[in-house]
Amino acid sequence: MLVFMPEGVFRRAFQLALWGCVLVVAWLAFAPFAEPAGFSWDKANHVLAFCVMAALADGGYPGRDRELPRWGLLLGYGLGIELVQWQLPYREFSWLDLVANVVGVLLYLGLRAWVGWRIRRPHGPVRSRS
Repeated sequence: MLVFMPEGVFRRAFQLALWGCVLVVAWLAFAPFAEPAGFSWDKANHVLAFCVMAALADGGYPGRDRELPRWGLLLGYGLGIELVQWQLPYREFSWLDLVANVVGVLLYLGLRAWVGWRIRRPHGPVRSRS
């Protein structure tokens, strides 16, 4: 069934998922939790969130010409979160959170490159079973 869906449907699904993720991440970032939601180590949450958002942004807004704006806006969003947290009495600004955001985007780019390489690499000769 998915084979017959137009490409625009997938792109729209990625866009909606991205914006939903952006809202959930903002809520998690600004809510007054005593402990971080998700993994107990806050930096892992940042890496995972930005890796997922990078994948969704890549699927929702594809194209090499959109590459720099896509990653710039995503990392700018991370900076915006930190600037808002700086103003909240129960949160704080963290340079390490920004680093973890960058690591999340770079992790996605590395995974994307690895998957692309695996798909494009030539396969060895096929051996006959006789």
